[in-house]
Amino acid sequence: MMYEVLFNKFRADIELVVQRLRDMYVNKLKVVQYTLYGEPILKPYPLLRLSGRKIIGFPIKEEKIRYLEPMPHRRRVLAVDASIKTLFNLGGSRIVISKVTAGIWRGVQKIYSYGPFKRIGLVWSKEEAGEWLLRLEVEAALQIAYRLGVGDYCLLDRSLSIPPLLKKSTCELLDKLDRVVHARGAILVGLTKSSRLKLNTGESLVGYLIRQANRRLRGVAWYYYPIFKEQNLPKWFLGDVAVAKLGDEAKGAFRVDVSRRALRSRSVERVLGELAYIQDLATPGYPYPLKAVHLESRITDSELEIDKAMFLEVLREEGLYEEFISDIHGADFKERHLWS
Repeated sequence: MMYEVLFNKFRADIELVVQRLRDMYVNKLKVVQYTLYGEPILKPYPLLRLSGRKIIGFPIKEEKIRYLEPMPHRRRVLAVDASIKTLFNLGGSRIVISKVTAGIWRGVQKIYSYGPFKRIGLVWSKEEAGEWLLRLEVEAALQIAYRLGVGDYCLLDRSLSIPPLLKKSTCELLDKLDRVVHARGAILVGLTKSSRLKLNTGESLVGYLIRQANRRLRGVAWYYYPIFKEQNLPKWFLGDVAVAKLGDEAKGAFRVDVSRRALRSRSVERVLGELAYIQDLATPGYPYPLKAVHLESRITDSELEIDKAMFLEVLREEGLYEEFISDIHGADFKERHLWS
């Protein structure tokens, strides 16, 4: 009874959200738009808003969703990942810890290991933490990229875009990785598990393509490309963008960025086909090397407690313990009393 009363109180909000979803999914393109040549745009199209600039992609066409054939190979695949957890919340800043791991695989066999290593940092915002994590991953990849050869892969668990809000040194670092990998004859690829790409209707580009593909190519791997004109994307997009479902049994699809440098001599279809070949059987559609480094980089709760104790011991030795603990107690009331 109490639940029904509460539900009725925000029913108007629910109906408003439902109507907005109906506009997004059903009442698409209520106002007809036109190309520069006066042709009506009858299909949704990808839309990026970057630093006040609007980038429009090609209208989505179902016939461009193509079957993806896994292509067997014995190429080396470098993968890197870094986890992050808050060690201490100081209110205005946080002490964060990361476990970084990388390796090189041939198929499902690991042939070279790098790490895992722990890193600790002081960050003042979520954006700074994200940039710190990016640098750790790129630095680890650079340490072992020299082991790659022609046709090999370097996989990142993120897109290949480096927005201008990042430090210049961070942008240069990711560009350096792209250049080093390309100089080895290898291919830099970024695979994004959660894409923010949207259509002009407001709905997710990846979700829309999944629904279209389920009607056209249900039960098989597929890819969609191109999405944007290369010359329309800013220079800090190091890769061209595709969307792919890499396994027949996979439920989802991913945004996959392939280095523009690599695409000068290779097709997107071949790159995606070779990625599909190394998918993890336990997680269909996801490359095994990325799954492996993700598992290796996880920080358990018990690890976190040990790291906290060790860090506090260092502060005692340095004579900073009392000040530090005072800051923690001034910031962690929610964690200690409301979330416990």
